[in-house]
Amino acid sequence: MTPDFRDRISIAVWGVVLTMAGTALVSLPIQGDSISLVGRTFQLPLPASTLAPLLVALLAGSGTEAVIRAHPLAMQGRLRLTIRFWALPVSVAMISLVLLPRAPSEPYWAAGLLLATLLLSLVLTALYFSLDYESPGYRRARAFLNLVCYAIALMLFLLIPDSWSEVGRALILGGVAALLAMELLRGSRSNTGDILLYAFVTGAVVAQVAWALLLTGLSALSAGLLLLLLFYLLIGVTWQTLLGRLTRRVLLEFGMVGFAGLALVLILAK
Repeated sequence: MTPDFRDRISIAVWGVVLTMAGTALVSLPIQGDSISLVGRTFQLPLPASTLAPLLVALLAGSGTEAVIRAHPLAMQGRLRLTIRFWALPVSVAMISLVLLPRAPSEPYWAAGLLLATLLLSLVLTALYFSLDYESPGYRRARAFLNLVCYAIALMLFLLIPDSWSEVGRALILGGVAALLAMELLRGSRSNTGDILLYAFVTGAVVAQVAWALLLTGLSALSAGLLLLLLFYLLIGVTWQTLLGRLTRRVLLEFGMVGFAGLALVLILAK
């Protein structure tokens, strides 16, 4: 019997959403609290809240894996290294976990949780249809995934909590940028090893630039827009490189876009 990917999407989404809701509604143990496991008592070396992102990421990734395994190409053994498809669902779950506590009131929090549920469902559905380059719905699915990637990048660059340290914020920004780059570059249909390498380089560059910008004391809006511009240019240049289309003309076009974007950021910063 062929597994229904929609059932797997439902299970994956509800697992992530209920976990996020539980971390917000239930008082979690703090550092030093005692917990009992198998008749033995342990003291937590870290607050349980610090483990919540890891749990949410694992749930999003394992749910994505289950959805992918329902695809005919996966059942035929034609999809390798399926962990590379986890990037965007994990990013959506993580950005939701970061933004939900910033809701000004409970109704806004509930609306945000509902929006995260819908977005994660749509992302997993689009991801499923993007696995086969020859499927009729591939182009629409790919366009939607690209749009979500850039929207997540914008929200992350603009709304990451100021209370975190500069190094912590830079590492988070770089890590999520690498995940988003992995998903965006997957659309180039290039070698998986090349995609992973360029995604890592993109994340490393974003992390270093983010750390430098955060130390300058720039406003969140200016720093966020500059990082989004950098991310867009890195993805564009890398995409053309993977397709073997990187020429002087292409570099000039990206350079003009970069200068125009920089000018816009400077105008908005005034």
